[in-house]
This record gives sequence, structure tokens and C-alpha cells, in this order.
Amino acid sequence: MFYLKLVIVLLYELLLLIAISFIVGFLFLIFFDSFENKLLKYVHQFLIWAAWGAYFVISWKKFGQTLPMRSWKLKINFENSTYKYLLLRYLKVSICWIFFPFNFLAVAFLKNQFLHDIKTQNKIIDVRNKILNK
Repeated sequence: MFYLKLVIVLLYELLLLIAISFIVGFLFLIFFDSFENKLLKYVHQFLIWAAWGAYFVISWKKFGQTLPMRSWKLKINFENSTYKYLLLRYLKVSICWIFFPFNFLAVAFLKNQFLHDIKTQNKIIDVRNKILNK
């Protein structure tokens, strides 16, 4: 059941990331008017990646979870929630999601931990169960 909940959260997260990408792309086209220059394509991709990072870091810092995680009552248990730590976590997330199938399978076999959470000892927890158990 938890694995299915996580898949739904990731799909919901994907919709938000697509929306962020459209907003960044729209603003980029307002200022630069085209993608003809190869350097501009890379700048555009970097800006999208940075906007995603801002979304994640701000969400993790303020709530310990993103909007889809709040909807489905999931949370990441952070021992340290400084901006430096969260930026490093986002970098690890970005690198590990290149290997999407392995990262996604890791959740099933590593007790709710993605590959980037193994060294940091973070876990995704179900907040609803935590509330019900008290």
C-alpha cells in the first residue's frame, strides 16, 4: 500500500514540476525570444533545474514535505534542515534520479529509502500512521 501511495505522490509531483517548467520556459521566452543559440538551451535547462530545486528546498525547509506529500500524509524525517543540507540533498536527488529504475526499486527493498537517502539516514514516513499510533 505504501509503495502505491508513493507512486501516486511521484505522479502528482511530476505534474507540479511540469507546471514549474512551463512557467520558467514562458519567462525565458519573454526575455530571450528564442532557443536558436545552443548556449541558451543549456541556460534554459539549468534554470528549470534550479527552479525545481528552489521548489523542493523551500518545501522541505518550511514543511518537511512537498505539496503532494502533504496531500497523501507523507513526510521526510530530517535530522538537519539547514539550507546547505537541503541543497546538497537536492544535488544527490538529481544525480540519483538519473538512475530512475534503480532508485525507484530501492524504495521497495530498502524500507522506504531512496538511493540518495541511504547515507543521510532519511526515510519517508506515513504521518497518518504516526498520528494514529499515539
